[in-house]
Amino acid sequence: MLRSVTLDTYFHRAALRNICTQRSPVDDFLPQASEIIPGLYVTDLYTATSPATLQQLGITHVVSVVRRPRHRYPPSIAHLCVPVEDKSEESLLAFLDDAVRWIAHARAQAGSRVLVHCVWGMSRSASVVAAFLISTLRLSLDDALRVLRARRRVARPNPGFAAQLRIYERVARLRERAQ
Repeated sequence: MLRSVTLDTYFHRAALRNICTQRSPVDDFLPQASEIIPGLYVTDLYTATSPATLQQLGITHVVSVVRRPRHRYPPSIAHLCVPVEDKSEESLLAFLDDAVRWIAHARAQAGSRVLVHCVWGMSRSASVVAAFLISTLRLSLDDALRVLRARRRVARPNPGFAAQLRIYERVARLRERAQ
């Protein structure tokens, strides 16, 4: 199936490719989707906006952890935006419960595959997936980060997000005890 591409779309994709493949703070970064647990992926913006990749992976749900998403997904892909920037002072914690619930609901559907992305697939998206692992698999933050890094070596929540994930972990454990 051929898809028509406007010049604007072509140059936007080319710019994304350049941004995501330029020398990153982590030498081993490659734009690709990493399957963290079956059916749950973390990736960068370039990969997350590639129709071929989405189709190849069978993605049914996308979580964009970016302030203003510019990409529109086809109606067959459910989409959630978590509007935060990769800054330590950003309040990611305010969005984690909703994002975790949304991912859990998506994964409960037969045949679903969820992709979580930010710009680099390193900090914001990794933080959301870490929160999901803490909440649903009852992992500690340290264990959640180990699982993430075993499958996506560039996963590194920024210091502010790491501190917020510590709080999220404590709250998750308190909720478990209360049940």
